[in-house]
Amino acid sequence: MTGWGKRLRTWVVAGAAAAGLVAGVPVRAQAPPLPAAVPVYRVETAHPVMALSINVVWGTEYVPQLLAALKAAHAHATFMLGGRWAEQHADLARSLVQAGMEVGNHGWNHAHPSLQDPEALAADIRRSSAAIAAVTGAQPALYAPPYGELNPRILGAARANGLTLVMWTIDTIDWRPASDPATIVRRVLGRARPGAIVLMHPTDRTVEALPAVLKGLAAKGYQVVTVSDLLRTGQPRNDGE
Repeated sequence: MTGWGKRLRTWVVAGAAAAGLVAGVPVRAQAPPLPAAVPVYRVETAHPVMALSINVVWGTEYVPQLLAALKAAHAHATFMLGGRWAEQHADLARSLVQAGMEVGNHGWNHAHPSLQDPEALAADIRRSSAAIAAVTGAQPALYAPPYGELNPRILGAARANGLTLVMWTIDTIDWRPASDPATIVRRVLGRARPGAIVLMHPTDRTVEALPAVLKGLAAKGYQVVTVSDLLRTGQPRNDGE
C-alpha cells in the first residue's frame, strides 16, 4: 500500500472509532464531506484511486464471492443495497459492513424513481435508508437510483434526504446475459483513470472477472476504495464516460 493509501485508511479507521458501535456492529465512516450538489459520475483527483459501486437487489448467491475477492485483494467497495433486500438478507448485509465495505441506498425494492411522485420517492428513499441502517448499523450516505434514472426531482429527493446521488464513470454492463468476464475486464482496465467509479452487479460473470479487474488495477498503480473514500480525495464531477 502506498503512503497516501495508508493515510486514507487511517482517516477511515479514525472516523469509525469516533462513531462507536450501533447494535453491536462496528460503524465504518461512510459519509462524504457533504451531500454533493451534482450527481457524481466521477471525482476530480490527483490520487491513483478508483471506486467500485455494486448494486444489489438480486444475485444474492454471488455477493459472498464478490466480498471474498475484495478481501483477498485488500480492496474496498460500496454495495448499493435495496432496503427490502437488506431486510431479507440481514446477516449478509451486516457482513459487508463488518468487512469494511460501505453500504449505500439503492431504493426500497428497485421501483422506477422517475415514475414515482415526489412524496412516494422521498418515502421510498427514507424507508430504504432506515432499513439498511437498522440491519447494518451504518447510515447510508449515498443513493444510486434504480435503473440509473436521473432528473432534477430525483436528485432533489436524494439531497433532501442528506444523500449524495451516485452514477458511474465505467459501466461494466455485467447484467447483460451476452456479457462475459473478458469483456468486463477489458472495459474496466481500458477505461481506468483516477477518480473513476465502476458500476457492477452480483452476477456469475462479475464474480469471475473481479479478481482480474482488481489485479489489473493494482498493476496500474490504483487503489480500489469506497465511493465515499473516493469523494474525500477530490471534487465530484457530473460528467462520465
